[in-house]
Amino acid sequence: GPHCLLPTELEFHRALFGRETADRPETLLLGRVVDDSGKRIEGALIRVWLLRGSVLTPLLDETSGKDGGFRVHLKLGPWTYALRLSYPGMSTEIIDRLPLDKPERQAQPPGPPRVFRMNPEHVIRGRLVDAADGNAVVGAEVHAVRSAEDVIESGQGRSGEDGAFTLGGLEANKRYFLRASKFGWRKLTAKTPFVAAAARVTLKLSRANVIRGVVLDSDGDPEPTATVVAVISGAPGGTDFFHTWTTDSEGRFSEDDFEKGTYYLWARRRDMLVFPPEKIELPENQEVEVRLSLSHKGARVLGQAVTNDGHPWGGGGARVVLLSRSPLSFPKPAVGEIDARGKFLVTGVLPGRYELRIKDAMKTMAIARGPREVEVPVDPDSVVTLKEPIVVRPLSEE
Repeated sequence: GPHCLLPTELEFHRALFGRETADRPETLLLGRVVDDSGKRIEGALIRVWLLRGSVLTPLLDETSGKDGGFRVHLKLGPWTYALRLSYPGMSTEIIDRLPLDKPERQAQPPGPPRVFRMNPEHVIRGRLVDAADGNAVVGAEVHAVRSAEDVIESGQGRSGEDGAFTLGGLEANKRYFLRASKFGWRKLTAKTPFVAAAARVTLKLSRANVIRGVVLDSDGDPEPTATVVAVISGAPGGTDFFHTWTTDSEGRFSEDDFEKGTYYLWARRRDMLVFPPEKIELPENQEVEVRLSLSHKGARVLGQAVTNDGHPWGGGGARVVLLSRSPLSFPKPAVGEIDARGKFLVTGVLPGRYELRIKDAMKTMAIARGPREVEVPVDPDSVVTLKEPIVVRPLSEE
């Protein structure tokens, strides 16, 4: 079945950019990091971000050598880069849009290295507390950014046992917005900025609404890599709102990005599903824990797609989609590929009435004759075979 080709989504985006730009020319950025007296800094961290449109992706990391020098290969194209230099005890240097000479032309031999000067750091100290009772919030991530919308932090830290934190790497007399985050708490960005070396600041965090739990198989054992879906009440089975995540190696899941309300919870692993969905009430600033059991084996729907003259129709990304408006249907449509013989098999289908859709890539094909709906019985592991083929009108006849 489907599986991850790379360990993280970030690695995927990096690999995708590398593939897309494989034939692009590149330039070599030569730099040297020094302190305010001109002394060369060894071991400074140089991180490069790729900026395409409004999406900023960490691209690569480099470290300065004994002479303070570093070299970074960058692909040339209709995009820009952001650069951050950091070193313990020094203020972080951020270049929003890295200037590259003639970015759309063939790269030229690099010139002398650019000198990046770092000054001694200043710090902001503060404390994180619970907005409800004033108790310390332990282990929260705290970041300092130059603007409320900035995603590249100038300084970062973590709150201790007493909620205290220290943010270093900041420049003197500059204003920074502070952000704090921890699972189970609402993310916070301070509305007013703070100046480095300012008096001790206090940030108040509020509890989030949390859904956590475990998915079990039919034998009661934890089910890893199961898909869990939470649907807000009022549109179960619909697409107005649903949140999807995956269980870990112990079958557990947790999420804290919810509004209070009534939710339907689904889980699925291959052909096994939760049926009917688990209904829960999620109060404000509270945590709800659930156990979901994959006790229902979904049905299989078999059929064939043909053209007007009876020839098989399919292959090349053609697929059949089963759509349902029932409040007891899984919120994601059931989909099956149509092979070159026109045959298709849709697995893991829950009970209910479904509308049949035939897709060719992104285009919905017209059905000239044959079944347009299918009824799936309540019995688990049932097989539904369409009694006649679906006659698809070819694109040339549209």
